[in-house]
Amino acid sequence: MCGRAIAIAASVAVCLASNVYAAEATEDQAAELQSLRERVKALEERIGPDAQSSAPAAEGRTIVGNIAFSGDARYRAESIDVGDVDNDRQRVRARFGVQAKITDTLLTGLRLSTGEGDPRSAHLTFSGGYSRRSVGVDLAYLQWSIAPELRMAAGKVAYPNWQPAQSVFIGGDFSPEGWSSAYRSDSGWFANAHHFWLQTRLDAADSRQSGLQLGFASAEGMPTRLTVAGAYTDFTHVAGQKPFLDGVNPYGNSLNAGGELLTDFDVAELSSELTMKSYPGSLTAFVHLARNVAASANDTAYAAGVSMSAARLKHWRVGYHYTRIEKDALFGQLMDGDFGGGSTDSRGHAFRLSYHPAGRWSSSLSYLHNQVNISSAAPQPFDLIQLDIDFTY
Repeated sequence: MCGRAIAIAASVAVCLASNVYAAEATEDQAAELQSLRERVKALEERIGPDAQSSAPAAEGRTIVGNIAFSGDARYRAESIDVGDVDNDRQRVRARFGVQAKITDTLLTGLRLSTGEGDPRSAHLTFSGGYSRRSVGVDLAYLQWSIAPELRMAAGKVAYPNWQPAQSVFIGGDFSPEGWSSAYRSDSGWFANAHHFWLQTRLDAADSRQSGLQLGFASAEGMPTRLTVAGAYTDFTHVAGQKPFLDGVNPYGNSLNAGGELLTDFDVAELSSELTMKSYPGSLTAFVHLARNVAASANDTAYAAGVSMSAARLKHWRVGYHYTRIEKDALFGQLMDGDFGGGSTDSRGHAFRLSYHPAGRWSSSLSYLHNQVNISSAAPQPFDLIQLDIDFTY
């Protein structure tokens, strides 16, 4: 393979922790602890609820009054081999967001991002003779907290459905347009619903996406945590339409003789993720299954994998998954943009080594050994080496 992605800078962090037991605390210590709890609660109330799951991590926020600023940046180096074609490239992604609390139950958010039109990726490739590059609206939403457990968002929003961390069924940068709602109960049950507009037309029916997900997640902080979910997503007025992004590329899905999508997509999913912290370090395993009930063939996708970190190397994590996505199992224009070159009709292995020190940066090194066009008599090899260095602020 041409090109080698070589990283990783290392840093050492020393963490000191102590346990405070109420039965042994002095009155002064108890008062100080109660004061700290009240300050944390006040801060959480100022930030307000946030249903935008793809927003930058809370540790990267800067809060001024009722306004919170956040952002992140990524440098990416990657080498791609597809058959006899080699492609080495450098890329960058940068995002900046602001969220404003309007009332105790209402907030609005806006996030700008680099990007070149692909709804699944906000990365810019180093090219174009040093020309000025594109920045666009990545998120623009209004969120209403109807109750402590129930929130609604409308606009250009983050994809609401939960999926296992290593799953590639939906791209991580995907930001659909429409409305979504999220319910979270204290007992662990959750539900997500959405209705998105894929294409609005004046002289014909709109192409839309509607879905519902129901699931359960055991309590955080327990030695073992299990999350399970089932989902159903209905795409309407998709069959018979040209591919939506550029009118040409179906990202693996079947086309008819006129270059139009051959089938609709009514996708049923089951997913689960189990994390065990009692293991000497941490171990997470997942399974993700999907089937397009509107397709007559090539309608199944599945993925399974594991990731782990050792107690003595807690900042390091290694992961692996195997994924197979048949040609019409998923709507290709929404899936992850890296696995199989961002197309269905692919299968293969994915390996990742990541480093997350105590701070606002992290890095990861990934190797994807895949095959594409697996429905054909001669599947084509696809190999990717990818180095990411991420920062939040």
